Amino acid sequence: MRSAFVLLFFVAAAALAACGGGGASGSLPVTNAPSSNGTRPSAALTLHFPAPSTASGARSPQYLSPNTTSVTITITAVNGVPPNPAIPPTTIAVAPGQGSCTAVVSGGFSCTAVVGAVAGNDTFLIQAYDSSGTLLSSGSITVAVNPTGTTTVTTPLVLGGVSASTALVEPSPGPQSDGSALTTAGTWIPPADGTTRTLTISVVAKDASGNIIVGPLATPIPLALTDPSAGTLSESIAPSANANGATIVAVPTTVTLTYSGAAFYGAASPAPGTLALGSGSGATTIDIAPLQMTPSISLANATVGSPFTVTATEANASTLTFTATAASSGGTFEAACPGATPPPTGATTLSCATTSGSVAFNVAPTGLGTGGSLAISDANGVNIKQPFDVTPQSGGGINVPPHTVAEYTVFSTPPTGLGDMLLGLSTGPNGTHMYFTEGAIGGIGSFAPSACIPGSPTSCGIVSSSIAGYSSPFPLYITAANGALMFDDDNSNAIYSASCSGTSCTATPVGGSIPQPGPFVASSFGLVNFELVGTPQILQPIGSAWNALNGVLSNLSQATIGFSGEPTATGTLSGTGDPGLESVLPPSGGSIVLPTDFKTLTYCTNTSQHSTDTGTIVLDGLALGSDGNLWVVESDRRYIAAISPGNCILGEYPLPTITGTPLTFLSDHYAAIAGPDGNLWVTDPANNSIDRVTTSGAATAFTIPTAAANPFDIIVGPDGNLWFTEASTLKIGEVVLQ
Repeated sequence: MRSAFVLLFFVAAAALAACGGGGASGSLPVTNAPSSNGTRPSAALTLHFPAPSTASGARSPQYLSPNTTSVTITITAVNGVPPNPAIPPTTIAVAPGQGSCTAVVSGGFSCTAVVGAVAGNDTFLIQAYDSSGTLLSSGSITVAVNPTGTTTVTTPLVLGGVSASTALVEPSPGPQSDGSALTTAGTWIPPADGTTRTLTISVVAKDASGNIIVGPLATPIPLALTDPSAGTLSESIAPSANANGATIVAVPTTVTLTYSGAAFYGAASPAPGTLALGSGSGATTIDIAPLQMTPSISLANATVGSPFTVTATEANASTLTFTATAASSGGTFEAACPGATPPPTGATTLSCATTSGSVAFNVAPTGLGTGGSLAISDANGVNIKQPFDVTPQSGGGINVPPHTVAEYTVFSTPPTGLGDMLLGLSTGPNGTHMYFTEGAIGGIGSFAPSACIPGSPTSCGIVSSSIAGYSSPFPLYITAANGALMFDDDNSNAIYSASCSGTSCTATPVGGSIPQPGPFVASSFGLVNFELVGTPQILQPIGSAWNALNGVLSNLSQATIGFSGEPTATGTLSGTGDPGLESVLPPSGGSIVLPTDFKTLTYCTNTSQHSTDTGTIVLDGLALGSDGNLWVVESDRRYIAAISPGNCILGEYPLPTITGTPLTFLSDHYAAIAGPDGNLWVTDPANNSIDRVTTSGAATAFTIPTAAANPFDIIVGPDGNLWFTEASTLKIGEVVLQ
């Protein structure tokens, strides 16, 4: 019940009046007698105490707690100086019919006390206590006391409540109209979506007896705002007359808490903001824990088939719910909780529990959706929604930009002490599985690209198979031709036909020993293996013995299908070191021959870009581009050149600038492939990247997530994406294109 205490002082008599409220009886303290001093006047005070109010909606200012049982009056100063000697305080019992307290017609009662005073400006401290002696309210007034006669003073005194605790009377816990929520535990959760939101809090104060105080406070309530986000939170108090800075000096009042809607949490564990009303055990604290979502990409750039991660963060959270909304033209978001990856198909709504306040979801858009929204909601009804656009990956001549570079683990426990490990890569004879050589490990690995999910390193289900049939295997390059899986071996200098099932492959040698096997190229007239020492070997038809072809180039490196379907390799001219291309021409007169005019490289114009070192260029990666030119990597100086069908250099273009410390292992080995997007793609060990080169020569590097990966071979997989081996990390890499 609210109660009131308005005190009117008179020098000889003082009246205490109020609206509502009342006093309670108890064991009454002994009333002090005034000191006897002929030079000290006395002040007689009459205090009027109201009876208990029966009005349930009483809102008038009320300052005296109904639990008041005694009032103590003390002169604390005379003319601004403490009286000397001190005047003992006067305490009166507050209860009708007790001592000097008598009933009055107005429904209350009055109590009269004679208080010692001193001529001059006397300051009286008035303090109200409950039956246990706990201070409930207090106030002071200065009265001019004349040495003789009677002086009447009509100055009212309002006792300020002594706050023992604070409380919130509104808003009620639950979802708020602006989309935020207030939990029963006192946590305010606004969505971090860039929109400013406010929480208006109605604050009351209670005295030690648990009664609500209305009016001024003898002990103001401090307000402290902690903002770990540095500037997104603010507060204000209304009415302003009830505040002194960040302190509440009168109640009732309201506090408005404002959140800007900006990002609140960083990468570390989320910490809430706090608004503390009061201090000590009686304080009321509100935590501010915005719900925010942080995608690993801009949602305006989401791409079909390209998974990304969305992290939902909320301090003090126990449960978060992730919702993916269907794109407007039929695409959907597929998602998985932590520890899993997005399913190939599946639900778009799921719940994930978290005790840390932060949970990451793996997300992948599917179909050809072009728009929609992604929503996250928590258990308290807070919902944050962001629009997204989805870039289609196929059809309509769309130019698809590269995006995710993913990696997949081959061995959960990597072998140690080995050098070159994952090397050659090829699609298998069945067209659905891919095979790779394990170099120094001596095995062949296989997997189905359709099972691989970017962001899930173990999703491919890669099988590593040992090779039976010979000792100390070191498989190098691998290919599929005319229904056969074939690889060459760097230890035995031989070429094998392989049959793999489960964790075992059986190898059968084809032909005899060759000096140093190298890359394969399958053509319409046979399978060619370009020996690294410069003598191509041809198998025609596939399945018979290998036949050596005498060539004019040495140090062959990379090979591809050339301008007219002929297998072509990069190399250098024996004896001079001049760069050149060597091709195996189709049958003429029943025999397959090398061209008599080996393709030495010159510039198509008289003014070359590198005329001074034409004869010392080291050629490596080679691919036939969508523009009809052969593109070759100049590995010694990190350029890629376009070669015309007339065997001259049309132009040379730099590969991306190396960032960080260049790698040295395999740093001069560059493999190239023409991608389905019309661009050239090049492995770049020195930069630990896969580089995209347009047919106009613009190069862009896409960093491999694992450092020092040393990419070795790259091909277009059966799924239309780019796949590559990492020689040093025991991982298979993918550049997701579609």
